[in-house]
Amino acid sequence: MAEAAVSIALETIRDLLLEEGRFLVGVGDQVKELQSQLKEMKCFLQDADKRRHESSTIFNWISKIRELVNRSESAIERHAAYQIYSRRRGLRQFVRKYSCILKDCNSLHQLGSEISQITSNLERISKAMQESGIKRSIIINPNGEGESSAGNNMSRKTFPYFEMGDCFVGMEDELKQLVHHLGKETEDRIISVWGMGGSGKTAIAKKLYNETTDFDLSAWVCITQKCESRLVWEDVLRQLENPNKKKGVSVLNDEPRIRAEVPNLSDGELIDRLCEIQTEKRCLIVLDDVWELSHWHELKRPFIIQNLQSKILVTTRKQKVAEIGLAVEHGLLRMDAALELLKYKAFQHGNIPDPALEERFEKIGKEMVQKCGYLPLAISLLGGVLREKKSIVEWESVNDHIKAAIYGGDEKQIDGVLNLSYESLPYYLKPCFLYMGIFNEDETINALHLYNMWIAQGMISYENIGDKEDTLIDIAELYLSELASRSIVQVEIFYEYDVARRNMKYDTCNLHDVVRELCLKLGKREDFGVLSLECHGGKLSTLLREASSRVKIQYLAIHFRSEVEHELIVACGEDTSEHIRSIRLSNLIGSNVVEFPPQSVVDFQKFKLLRDLIIVRFKFAGGKLPRGITKLVHLRCLHLEACELDKLPSSMRNLVYMDTLDLTKSMNVEVPNVFKEMLRLKHLILPIYGNENIRNYRLRLDDGVYELESLVCFDSRCHELKCMDRMKNLRCFWARIHDNESLSAIMNGIMNWNKIRGCGVSIEGSCDLTSERMLEKALTCPNLYQLCASIKLGKALAECGSDLLRSKLRCLDLFDSEIEDDPMGILGKLPCLIKLRLYNDSFVGEKMTCPANSFLHLKRLTLRDLPKLRKWRVEAGAMPLLTKLTIGECSCLEIVPEGLSRISTLQTLVIKQMPELRERVSPSGQDFHKVRHVPSIIIKD
Repeated sequence: MAEAAVSIALETIRDLLLEEGRFLVGVGDQVKELQSQLKEMKCFLQDADKRRHESSTIFNWISKIRELVNRSESAIERHAAYQIYSRRRGLRQFVRKYSCILKDCNSLHQLGSEISQITSNLERISKAMQESGIKRSIIINPNGEGESSAGNNMSRKTFPYFEMGDCFVGMEDELKQLVHHLGKETEDRIISVWGMGGSGKTAIAKKLYNETTDFDLSAWVCITQKCESRLVWEDVLRQLENPNKKKGVSVLNDEPRIRAEVPNLSDGELIDRLCEIQTEKRCLIVLDDVWELSHWHELKRPFIIQNLQSKILVTTRKQKVAEIGLAVEHGLLRMDAALELLKYKAFQHGNIPDPALEERFEKIGKEMVQKCGYLPLAISLLGGVLREKKSIVEWESVNDHIKAAIYGGDEKQIDGVLNLSYESLPYYLKPCFLYMGIFNEDETINALHLYNMWIAQGMISYENIGDKEDTLIDIAELYLSELASRSIVQVEIFYEYDVARRNMKYDTCNLHDVVRELCLKLGKREDFGVLSLECHGGKLSTLLREASSRVKIQYLAIHFRSEVEHELIVACGEDTSEHIRSIRLSNLIGSNVVEFPPQSVVDFQKFKLLRDLIIVRFKFAGGKLPRGITKLVHLRCLHLEACELDKLPSSMRNLVYMDTLDLTKSMNVEVPNVFKEMLRLKHLILPIYGNENIRNYRLRLDDGVYELESLVCFDSRCHELKCMDRMKNLRCFWARIHDNESLSAIMNGIMNWNKIRGCGVSIEGSCDLTSERMLEKALTCPNLYQLCASIKLGKALAECGSDLLRSKLRCLDLFDSEIEDDPMGILGKLPCLIKLRLYNDSFVGEKMTCPANSFLHLKRLTLRDLPKLRKWRVEAGAMPLLTKLTIGECSCLEIVPEGLSRISTLQTLVIKQMPELRERVSPSGQDFHKVRHVPSIIIKD
């Protein structure tokens, strides 16, 4: 842990010497001496870290080193920030606005004294460690130079991306049994899966939830240990009433309506609506991890109706809870399945590298899986430890280190395996894992948000960059890949292309609840300082004071499940607040946006070391940003998600180290033009604006945005971008364009972005794609991957020529386009297109043909609300990779195309609000032979 802290500090000091060296004149030699001392110290930390639990003295040394390097990093940054502002804005104005900074660092002499004191303390600890026998570690890097410890340079290697299916070794029979019980023909309304924590109950439920397509609607809710029935009911209703919502991600247009309606319902009205939906539709509702029988009695009222078409799937650790319905025990693995799972996790493709040694590997493996109690989670974690160990000697060593035997049913013994897994992590991954304890129980974590938080804390290092084109985001994803490959973190792979994801591998991740509990335990043992609180109303101060008395907080998360009295942050005393580097405030109160305490109550200025601040779903008093945020000199990441405020203050310019400003889902917020003074800004996610909120607002994005890697939610109605040719590092761009002048400028700029990975444009408003071949320019723009057009096209598509073959477009959505000629012949030539959606009179003709050998990479096709379409033909060789087809509200469409019978890859056919077509594809219908090979046919009325 200290090795990671020293690496972070060395990188910060190096950057400051390179970028802000002129502001350190007078103390430069002392800073370099500190840098040298830290490099020397790092040489001893690998051995010290291994021995930290042998004695309290070594453990205290490591804790003190972390504290000293954090102090040094903070002091130098604070002084550099002061110097930057005193020169940019004039010393008098800075003194008036930043008296708090001047009080802490008002002279070079004070900084020099602090650095000297830190260096002296480090020298004393270094000498004591050497005298106690701590060994100095030296390795030779590829350039022949000495390095302080192993594992500093992580090569650009690729870790396997494990999918959910990897976890089901030995569980096939249980899956078949559950699929049967969820079928229409059974009389089981409630099905319960019970077993030990870590046995794979949730994994099985997720597989069924994601792959079962016999239901019209579905909802998934994780039940916390403090079960609150009202919040669970609201969550289920929101998911059932918003069918576009899946895995916690909702459609922006539907969410506000549902969010506004649900809180106003009484308990009786809420229960009645849930019962009504389950009666009218075939619903699958998963209640994951019900802890107590009393919890079920609180929850059950909307779920005990007699309709057998809808099903409730419950997972629990307790047999008594499972007996509320048909109980299916999820037991431990058999020896053969356990060994197969271990080999799969430990070796690529599960193949032992030396077949001659297979018998010896299996003998050791059998001993280890027995010590793991045949528990899938423990075996998966153990396999992660063994991934880098390919010899018999290494396997025997790991076997000797497994002290805890789980066999016998004591699931708490998994601590030993997880501890071994944690100890085997490279030093740079340990803080990343422990930091994840800040997230809530059972929370689905947005991978991109996690990367930005890691980066803000300095946990992602440039020294691990292998490819010079890599960014810190790329390295963060590599870190998550390694944690996933070790089965410590569970990940969801992002299969569909999305601009905002920049072609990243992972969409979301999460910690198994058993792993999270142990993550928090390890954090306490390592004095890491994570405090994650659930607030259920009343005063927070008592809870916070009690918790902070037991731990020196560095990373604070408060998850609000009920409103509290307005005395929240002031509850932190000076001793608590001075160490905090991360604050995350999440509103989990059903559908409500909660009022944030007024500025007179909350002052963030006391959190002087704060590096990332995340506030989710709060309404700020007076429409203003809480007091003190713009005085947080060290702030790297400000994330205000779905928050209600009018504008950000111009004092945002003071945040000179800001890396990420994220206003995701925060509507109509005015952002000041201060980016020329935020020179380290890499990621800018702007708010979304309605038509009524843009009349008197204009933001010029010119000076200061050259280093941006992400610019999301640019809107041509209220944003100007005049420096596109200078934005050489841009990787991700998404914009809403409303006029041809802006569209032309954007298209010209996009062509010059050589590093772009994700680029999308939504064309709306007064744009005219029928003139100057603008549509062809958009379709063939070399760096444009996603296009949405909500305007009339007429005959413009027919005029597009052979240049379409160089298009990189992957996703195309057309709304209200009124295309007169059959578009499929043209669109079928787009060589990279994987997703096509035609909506709302986007085609106004009667006949449509997908020519032979067209749409060679298309995987998803949606035809929706095309009322004039009568005949659709699919020729041989068209859409050979299609996996999902959705047809809805095409009232005149007579038959399903014969050509669908030739598309062997088609997995899902969805037909919405088309009763005649529904009859034709039924088992007794005239068109059933065309779709009988499709595994899932979903009919929605």
